[in-house]
Amino acid sequence: MTRAMPSKRRRALIVPMVTPVTEAGELDDRGLRRVVDHLLAGGVDGVFVAGTTGESASLSVEMRSRLVASAVEKVAGRAGVYASISGNNLPESLAAAREFLAMGVDALVAHLPSYFTLSDQEQYEYFKTLLDKINGPLIIYNIPQTTNIAMTVDVLKRLADHPNAAGVKDSATDPTHLAELLKRLSRREDFTIFVGNTALASKGLSQGAAGFVPSAGNLAPTLCRHLYEAVKTADWSRAKRHQAALDALGGVYQGGRSLGQSIAALKALMHEASLCGPSVLPPLQPVNAPQRKLMLDSMKAQGLSLAALAR
Repeated sequence: MTRAMPSKRRRALIVPMVTPVTEAGELDDRGLRRVVDHLLAGGVDGVFVAGTTGESASLSVEMRSRLVASAVEKVAGRAGVYASISGNNLPESLAAAREFLAMGVDALVAHLPSYFTLSDQEQYEYFKTLLDKINGPLIIYNIPQTTNIAMTVDVLKRLADHPNAAGVKDSATDPTHLAELLKRLSRREDFTIFVGNTALASKGLSQGAAGFVPSAGNLAPTLCRHLYEAVKTADWSRAKRHQAALDALGGVYQGGRSLGQSIAALKALMHEASLCGPSVLPPLQPVNAPQRKLMLDSMKAQGLSLAALAR
C-alpha cells in the first residue's frame, strides 16, 4: 500500500478554525467566508475544520458535513483542508472519512474516543482499525485535555509505520513528551509532527517539528506565520518576540478559563475584530459584555491591538 500523505507545502502553519454560528445555532456561512479569507490572507498553509477549537463535540453529523463542504469550497485549493472524523462511534467516523475524502479534504484528523479509559494496546488497535479502513491520510490527534488519555511516544511510533498515518497533532502540555516524540520521529519524511500546544510552538519547531496548529491563529495568522519563519531561519530574537506576543494573546482568552470557555472568549475577540459572531454551541455559553471589556482592557495594557493582530 502506498503511503498517503498531504502535500508538503501544506504542512507548516495549520489553524484549527473556529466554527462561526448564528445566535440560533446554525452554521454562519458568511462568517465562515470571512474567517477563511482572513486566514488565507495571513499566510496559513491549511485549515483544520471541526476540531476542538471548532466545537467538534457540539456539531451534529449534518452540521459537520455542511461545515467541511463549505470550507473546501471556500478554500478552493488555495490551502490545505484537514477535517476531523473524531467520535466515539467507529462506523460514523469511517462514514465521515469516506464523505470528507470525496469532498476533497487533504487529510483526516482523529483523536481517541473519549468515554472509556484505554490501555496502550487498545489505543493502538483502535487507530490501526481506523487506519486500515480509510482510504487516505490520517493525522493522529493526541489531546489528553479532552480524551483524558495521554498517548505515549511508543504507541505513536508503532502507528507511524502504517501507510495511512500521515502524522500527529500533539497537543499534550508536557515539553518532555514533545521532546521525546521529536527525537524519535521528527527525522521521518513520511510522518509529520505538528505542535498542538501554542506555548510550545517555538521550542517544538526548533527541535524538528514540521509545523504547528495554534488556536490564536484564528485571530492572528500573520503573527503565527512570522513565528514559524523566524524559527525556521534561526532568527531567535525575532522568534522569541513573536512567541511572547502569542503567549500574551493566549493569556487574554485562555487565562483562568476552561478549554470551552476559552473557545467562547476567542470567538468574542474575533467578533470585536469583525471576523465572526460571538455565538457558541451548547453547552458552551458566550462571553458577556463585562468579560469582553476585561479582555480588551488586558490587551490594551499589554500593548496588543486587535486591528494589528488581525492584519
